[in-house]
Formats: sequence, structure tokens, C-alpha cells
Amino acid sequence: MPLTEAPVVGKDCKLYLNAATHATPTWTEVKSAINVSANLGKGEADVSARFSGWKLTKGALKELEISFTYRHKSGVDAVFDALLAAYINDTPLEFAVLDAAVTESGAQGPRAFCEILSLNLTQELENAAE
Repeated sequence: MPLTEAPVVGKDCKLYLNAATHATPTWTEVKSAINVSANLGKGEADVSARFSGWKLTKGALKELEISFTYRHKSGVDAVFDALLAAYINDTPLEFAVLDAAVTESGAQGPRAFCEILSLNLTQELENAAE
């Protein structure tokens, strides 16, 4: 049975870092990212009242967590430098996690300013450093 709609494959998705302003972005593709996740969630507000015998909840504040593993390269690596500087200086960075290239009409995904909350540097003996 042939596919009538092409599914989105993770390897074709894109992670971008904005090197300019929100109004006039300059998107840099984070090509060395692996295993990217954009987790959308929502808190719950208790809106229970005596008129109901049920516990009632309503969606509250939304949240977004973007996580990824970054395989940095030796020498000049502008993306790694930006991630490290943002972590050290508590500076938010703007990311876009998209299902296609940012220039492609119809590309979808969240765009948000995020603070780097952890930056784990892994140096396994028989794997590429992350």
C-alpha cells in the first residue's frame, strides 16, 4: 500500500538558533544536534466546587521544554560558543524546532526564548564528545 501522505522523519526536522532579534531573526541551523525534543505541557488548576461531586480541573499555564544533545566540533564552533556563553551568563537564546526548513512554506513547530538550564559535556572514550 503506497503512502499518500509523506510522514515527517526526525532526520529531516530542523533545530534553529536565532543570532539576531526576534523581529528580524537570523536563523542558524544547529546541524550537530541529535535527539531533539520539544516537550509541550500544561499545568492544571483545581476548579472544583461544591455543586459537583467531581474534582474538576482546567488547563493553566503552558510550558515548553526544548532539549537536545549537541555534538560539538574541535576548533571554531559558533553554536557551542553561544550555548556555553548563554549558560554561563544566564542569557536566554531563541530557538525554533521545526518539521522542515525555516524557509519552507508551512514549516511548523515552536519558537521560543529559552534559558540553558543544563549543559552536560560528555567525553566517552569510544564515542564522539557531546
